[in-house]
Amino acid sequence: MLYYDYTWDLHDWGIILDEEMNANKLASNHNWAEGDYFKLINRGNRMVMVKVDPMIKFLDDGTKKNG
Repeated sequence: MLYYDYTWDLHDWGIILDEEMNANKLASNHNWAEGDYFKLINRGNRMVMVKVDPMIKFLDDGTKKNG
């Protein structure tokens, strides 16, 4: 799905979605919820944000703190 005429503010700490974008509808259509984690990865020649399973996030965080 392509979204046109939306302004996204990109910062080194995060992304602010356009205020006209219905984030609740976007989330419900894709099974996203407040508090979900996403990571930026390379897929081919494109950057992609993918949802991270909460258990994987928990395990990754524990490994980084102890490793």
